[in-house]
Amino acid sequence: MANRKGLKRRSVNTRRLVLRPYRLDDHKTWFDAYVKRLPKQSKYDRDPVPANMCSRREFSKLVRRHEVLAAQDRTYIYGIFERKTGVLVGAIDIHILVREDRQTANFGYQIHNRYWQKGFGKEAAKAGLKIAFSQLKLNRLEAAIYIENKPSIRLAKSIGMRRAGVEKAYLFENGAWVDQIVYIAIPQDIGLKAAPPKVL
Repeated sequence: MANRKGLKRRSVNTRRLVLRPYRLDDHKTWFDAYVKRLPKQSKYDRDPVPANMCSRREFSKLVRRHEVLAAQDRTYIYGIFERKTGVLVGAIDIHILVREDRQTANFGYQIHNRYWQKGFGKEAAKAGLKIAFSQLKLNRLEAAIYIENKPSIRLAKSIGMRRAGVEKAYLFENGAWVDQIVYIAIPQDIGLKAAPPKVL
C-alpha cells in the first residue's frame, strides 16, 4: 500500500464551541481539564489525572504526536474549546480504519465531567461529522460504544447516527474481548453528497 499524506486539520466553529488541534499555548487549559476533573462519575468516566503526568513537557510531546498521526492519515484529534472562555471542555477523535474504496473511520467523543449537562457533547459531535465528511473526505463513520454506555448511545442517536448492530469481541480490554454496539453515519445523513473515493 502506498504511503499516505494526511489532510490538514482546520478549526471549526459552532455556536458555542471551537474544535481545533491543540497548540502549545493550550497547556494551562489542558492541564486544568485533566487535573481538575471531578471524581469519576460513572463506569465509563475517568478520574482526575495526577499533575505530574500533565507537565508542559508531556503536553508538548502530545501535541507533536497528534501532528504525526494526522500527517500519516492515521488519527485526527481535535480539542473542544468554549468560544467565550477558551476553556478546554473535551475532545473528538477520528481514527482512520480504511481508505481506498471504503473511506471509513471510527468516531470518538469525550466531554470532561465538569462540563456535562450543557449540550456540549451533541454540539461538538455534530461538528465532528462535518469535519469527517467535509475536511477528511470520509464516507462512513462508525462509533463503537460499550453496550451499557447509555449516555454515549443517546448522543450518537441525537446527532442522527443509526444503529448498525452489535460487534462481537470488538475490543480487547482488561484481559478479555468485549462486545460493542456500533452506530454509523454517512454524508447524506447530514445533508452532504457522497463523494467518490479520494486517494490521499
